[in-house]
Amino acid sequence: MIFVTGATGYTGRWVVAELLKRKQAVRCLVRKTSDVSGLDQDAVSLVAGDLERVDDWAHTLAGVDAVISVAHIQYAPFVIDACKRQGVSRVVFFSSTWRFSKLKTPVIEAVIQGEEAVEGSGLDYTILRPTMIYGPGDDRNISRLREFIKRRPLMPIFGSGEQSVQPVFVGDIAKAAVGAVFCEAAIGKGFELAGAKALTYNHMIDVLSQSMGRLLVKVHIPIFMGLILAILGNRISPRFPIQEDQIRRMKESRAFDISEAKTVLGFDPLSFEAGIKGAMQLTGVAEL
Repeated sequence: MIFVTGATGYTGRWVVAELLKRKQAVRCLVRKTSDVSGLDQDAVSLVAGDLERVDDWAHTLAGVDAVISVAHIQYAPFVIDACKRQGVSRVVFFSSTWRFSKLKTPVIEAVIQGEEAVEGSGLDYTILRPTMIYGPGDDRNISRLREFIKRRPLMPIFGSGEQSVQPVFVGDIAKAAVGAVFCEAAIGKGFELAGAKALTYNHMIDVLSQSMGRLLVKVHIPIFMGLILAILGNRISPRFPIQEDQIRRMKESRAFDISEAKTVLGFDPLSFEAGIKGAMQLTGVAEL
């Protein structure tokens, strides 16, 4: 039995589907208000509970062989507590390559602190650090760029657009997560999970626009102007779509060495071009 947190999220649904594909029994922790329509409710058992209220759900780990925690790494202490109460030692935690950013923000600090809690837990842990995850439907990353490109002929890009990015297809992440659970060589290690190769931000936008059959003009905006826009916009509205840390990170390379993940986990990710093509086939070109 594999226990999954974050199962109703975008990546979590793919992880659950991959577990079922491999004939694993699956139990998922979900909020009472969560939309569970993306889960095969005939094939998985659902536990209603709040991740932060360990007393309410820790007992449901009884009989569980391992946990895959797709929930944000900041919630790791609650998962660790529950596992120790029920004697579950094998846990795969999802973190983020934000871990390596030079920026100092509350979000990044939460990632670092979460990983530190895992590393000091005494559990048989594995930490997975995906880059920008994308796939069919609303991935909250590339899907937002697709939507923007679909509606507008101009694409604002903060900075030169020549920094490296390495988006990773959600299906490849799900396979790596499930594979890690049963890989003893992965215990006590962390792995960066990215696409087959790095590309520039400019090239990523070109691939997207070409796949959609759209003619697009890229408009480059200096970083300092983007920062001013983000700061002012967020003062006016807390729902402003551009965040200051997102602009600052446009200056950082987001390319990563995935050789260890390939060797230990058998990680074999798609190229961005192949991943976008697959996402289009799964979703339907009209929806993209």
